[in-house]
Amino acid sequence: MAAAGELVCGGCGAGVAETAGTGAEAQSRHRCAACGEALSLAPMDREFPIDAIRLRSPDLWRYAEAIPTFPAKHTVSLGEQITPLVPIRVGVTEALAKCEFALPTGSYKDRGSAFLISYLRSLGVEEAVEDSSGNAGASMAAYATRAGIRLKVFCPESAAAEKLAQIQLYGAELVRVPGPRPRATEALLEYVEERREAVYASHLWHPMFLEGVRTMAYEITEQLAWTAPDYVLCPVGAGSILLGLYDGFGDLLNAGVISHLPRLIAVQSQSASAVCRAMRAGADVIEPMSGGPSTLAEGIALPAPVRDRQVLLALRESGGTAVAVSETEIATGVLAFGRAGFCVEPTSAVVWSGLERLRASGEIPAGKTVVVVLSGHGLKAATQIEQLIRSRHSAPHS
Repeated sequence: MAAAGELVCGGCGAGVAETAGTGAEAQSRHRCAACGEALSLAPMDREFPIDAIRLRSPDLWRYAEAIPTFPAKHTVSLGEQITPLVPIRVGVTEALAKCEFALPTGSYKDRGSAFLISYLRSLGVEEAVEDSSGNAGASMAAYATRAGIRLKVFCPESAAAEKLAQIQLYGAELVRVPGPRPRATEALLEYVEERREAVYASHLWHPMFLEGVRTMAYEITEQLAWTAPDYVLCPVGAGSILLGLYDGFGDLLNAGVISHLPRLIAVQSQSASAVCRAMRAGADVIEPMSGGPSTLAEGIALPAPVRDRQVLLALRESGGTAVAVSETEIATGVLAFGRAGFCVEPTSAVVWSGLERLRASGEIPAGKTVVVVLSGHGLKAATQIEQLIRSRHSAPHS
């Protein structure tokens, strides 16, 4: 039986030490060597001493009794503060915006990067590789350079120029891969196969990344005076935010801090909506969409999540659903958030029309506490946003 905090397979139940040796070689594996499924962290006690937490620094490390912790010499931080929860009116709905773009590199990915890079540093890893549509690569690059870890990042060459520049700014080696987002993963895996010593620091596969994202649920609950919201909407591609929220709110429920799980809502682009299709079909697994999804919301342009069963479970267990929005609706969301004072990238903007649609259909009733997750800053997609503004201004008026 695995000890608390060790990596175990969610499919066959094997611990990584059973299938891949011991030490850093085993613990840095991104998936089960026996069956290929994604790994998870073995169950651990998670407590929330509220009175003690209130006295601590306002950062994601304040929940020490509920998260894996690292010795001070291994902890990698860029000063991740609690992100604002700001009232916003989305159409006719009063909501709360969880402003994840306020994190150090401008996206929620910093939560996962801080944990994963700290973990790799504790193992003595000196060099790693990652694939990304941009935000994860930039975040991992920032934390890797902080930790003294050399990082190579595979990105689609079509990714936003601002994100690619950010990756290079932090000193990571950028590999531009022609073709859609999945091709970057394929190129990385080909590289790892050739160089078996390369550590794949995958934000998509590694459970330590999700451990960091859990803290978003803890923060939302604390910001609501230790109560859970009724609904949380978030962009979903790989499902990292969704799974982090599900696990985090589950921790709080199990600890008796909250009385219910929020209904979790996955919002996708119609061109990359495999989760929505699986939910509509009542499927147990998610069939990847063929071809390379093309969408303004490049951060969620994935054929399907690698943790597909877990994503579907999170939606169904929470009583939630999934909704897909069009490219026109994504553009509308970017501009609408701007008029409300929020500069967000198109990936974040999917939640605007997602909420409007579910509110209009009655799936989200009036008077409920609704949180929308704004996952990344608009300056990461400044060129796209400028084009949207010009297009809107040049469109003929009726």
